[in-house]
Amino acid sequence: MSTLKLTLSRGDPLQTDFLAADNKVMYTSDTITYPRAMYGSRATTTITRRDPVGGLLQVGVIEWPANAHDRPKVVIGTKSVEMTKTGLYTSPEKFQAQDGRMYEWQISNYRAQLVPLHAGHNAAYVATFLQSSRGFFGAWSRGNSSASLFVPPEGTHILDDIVVTFVYFESQWRDRERHRARIWDLPVPAA
Repeated sequence: MSTLKLTLSRGDPLQTDFLAADNKVMYTSDTITYPRAMYGSRATTTITRRDPVGGLLQVGVIEWPANAHDRPKVVIGTKSVEMTKTGLYTSPEKFQAQDGRMYEWQISNYRAQLVPLHAGHNAAYVATFLQSSRGFFGAWSRGNSSASLFVPPEGTHILDDIVVTFVYFESQWRDRERHRARIWDLPVPAA
């Protein structure tokens, strides 16, 4: 069995299709933003998986809170999943997957990677996200690739967990990076 490659149809993990190698939609993330916070939520992301005959199965929901200090609520299947931040100033977050084991999303060389915890220092990644290599001249360059989530055979048994927590983690990381960039762009007060 080879590594599964899920290509994102758009650059936003909150609003994209995850395409398998045959270019068929395997997962979809769809986010609805509310004009006013409803029940303490400013947005809801729903992740669905296509079954072999084309039907849709809801595999996860992320409720994004209206209060920026509250944590998003992540549900995979029918189980509420606690995403625990493990770094003070960094972005790793761990969770318990459906298989009962603990995993941690980390950023390494600007790419999101999922590793099993307590598997030793040489633990293989269970998922890796590679950003699009398209730059300014990407439309004219040859061999450019889209953003993709790679899952080796060791991770396919928790694929729903991987996709749902990836959408959560990548969105959170991008928000932190945007916030960090805004802080650096603040004007310096006149003396």
